[in-house]
Amino acid sequence: MTAHIPPESIVPSQEAADLIVALQRCLSNVHARQEDAAVLDGDGGGQLATLARYIEARRARATLLGQNLFSDPAWDMLLLLYQAGLEGRALTLEQLSEKSRLSMSVIVGQVGVLERRGLLDEHQTSPNSRRRRAICLSPLAVDAMSSWFSLAFVADA
Repeated sequence: MTAHIPPESIVPSQEAADLIVALQRCLSNVHARQEDAAVLDGDGGGQLATLARYIEARRARATLLGQNLFSDPAWDMLLLLYQAGLEGRALTLEQLSEKSRLSMSVIVGQVGVLERRGLLDEHQTSPNSRRRRAICLSPLAVDAMSSWFSLAFVADA
């Protein structure tokens, strides 16, 4: 069944984004009820190696074809935070900037967007500097990234 939305009632972009986040939460609940363990459960060694190769391939792509041709800072940040989660750690904004090769202003802006979407949690706060605060993926983001990882890399049995 297809819903028809008349042109005069087009959903503004923030409302559309909120609907997408709500849908992601519903899908996350469905995924969490499945019998398959989440990627972060258990060892995660195979997933970590595959993820590391994927991240390195994205870096090589940028090096070979030009840094400015591909720009997806939020995705790069999610990948790095997912990798850090698999390793049992969080990242500071400075570490994210260094690892992603993005400026601190881009990192801070994207962190704000990801936080508003409920995809990041603050791991700890340094009273001296906002840049030194450690962040990690929220449970919603971990589940979404686990689902993406399964769809992208896990072979059918």
